[in-house]
Amino acid sequence: MTRNRIRHENAFRAGAREGIREFLADLLALTPAEAHDDLRRLAANVAARPKYQRIEREIT
Repeated sequence: MTRNRIRHENAFRAGAREGIREFLADLLALTPAEAHDDLRRLAANVAARPKYQRIEREIT
């Protein structure tokens, strides 16, 4: 993968992670406090998926 493509992918993935955080904040505002731990765990699991993780450039 080219350097520019990696930068583009990382920017896209960072935006997706930010979207997850914003959605979590909205959900936390709407749901009872008893559900907050479950929602935080769900958001962490979704953000941990490989398609949302930063691509580290291989050093050659």
